Amino acid sequence: MTRRLLLLICCICLTAGMAQAVPCDRDGDGTLASSELATAILDSLDTRYMGGTAVAPSAGDLRDAAFVYEHWDGRALTITDSSGRTTTLTRPLRRIALFNSDTLEMMRSLGMEPGRVVGVSKYVLEDPVFYPEYQGTANLGSTWSPDYERVAGVRPDAVFLYATLSESSCADIEKTLRSIDPEIRFFRFDSYRPAIYADEVRTLGLLLGKEEEAERFLAFHRNVTDAVAEVVDAVPAEDRVSVYLENWHDYKSAGKGSGYDEKIKLAGGRNIFAENPVEYPVVDPEAVISRNPDVIVKIVGAGELAFGGYGDDDPKPFAEVHRAIEGRPVWDKIGAVRDGRVHIIHSDVIGGPEYFIGTAYLAKWFYPDRFADLDPRAVHQQYLDEFQRLDYDLDEHGTFTYPA
Repeated sequence: MTRRLLLLICCICLTAGMAQAVPCDRDGDGTLASSELATAILDSLDTRYMGGTAVAPSAGDLRDAAFVYEHWDGRALTITDSSGRTTTLTRPLRRIALFNSDTLEMMRSLGMEPGRVVGVSKYVLEDPVFYPEYQGTANLGSTWSPDYERVAGVRPDAVFLYATLSESSCADIEKTLRSIDPEIRFFRFDSYRPAIYADEVRTLGLLLGKEEEAERFLAFHRNVTDAVAEVVDAVPAEDRVSVYLENWHDYKSAGKGSGYDEKIKLAGGRNIFAENPVEYPVVDPEAVISRNPDVIVKIVGAGELAFGGYGDDDPKPFAEVHRAIEGRPVWDKIGAVRDGRVHIIHSDVIGGPEYFIGTAYLAKWFYPDRFADLDPRAVHQQYLDEFQRLDYDLDEHGTFTYPA
């Protein structure tokens, strides 16, 4: 541990012990009544502008009290995150640090003010096209290589980590940071798993004081997912297309309980490795051939296939991957290859909080006749315009699917 970090720890310890009561709750009953807030406001005005001698709350206390009154009904907020941990807050989060870029994207969908974020993972800083407003924010490193000194230096009141991804690494980060500053609150969200997606959006909305924004975003999300579900629910199980999904590593697929297995099902597909107990198994090429999938989906955007997405307009690498899959030995015997149903998709539209865009693409590829009117590209553009608030034209930039 460096000398600088030790000094930071000492400073933090000296200022530890922040008040845990709801601010401006004068009678201490745990509820900030309208009369208490009004009195606090009047005392503040009297002291600041009228020469009064009343003990007035600080500007920070008054600001936090107004937030608690408006968003949490004047009471402490107790929430349960996706790891099952319960946390109680008496003040809003003002200094947020995130190792989880998926949760940052979800927070942006809710209209969180960028000024509340004091530190981000290195992956956010490596993506200036998608995260322009966070360039220059403190680089906290990654889940696998955290910069503890930098985290301590930005003095966060909350750190966000993944709930189920890289669990041991996230646990190590939390343990170390808790030893440095016991006042830091830790929250675990995934922000990419369909089964808990809506719950996470609502919880974050409550936490950030963005409840109305959360419901507006979920209405948009439901418009897409319900439109897909309405069609695929009418497809009998025995008629559903069989699907082989492979991520950026050759022959690494999706097994039982994985997020991609869930996304295939939502799009009406039947994952040929759905019974594999390993979440992301490496499969035998012959097993793929023998199971003869109707559709093959390859994911790019990471590892050796780190191209495409928002910062790359060149479709050639997509075409090369497509040709390589079709050219694998004996794969011309597979129905998906023989029928021209091999598709490439970038992780930026299926791996994170925007998964429903990728699911719409899958549904259209699985059942082109049933989804003739579904336009995943339009959904994607609306997501960027209205919820990510980016000036980004998909007609001019980006590569996300192949064939387009």
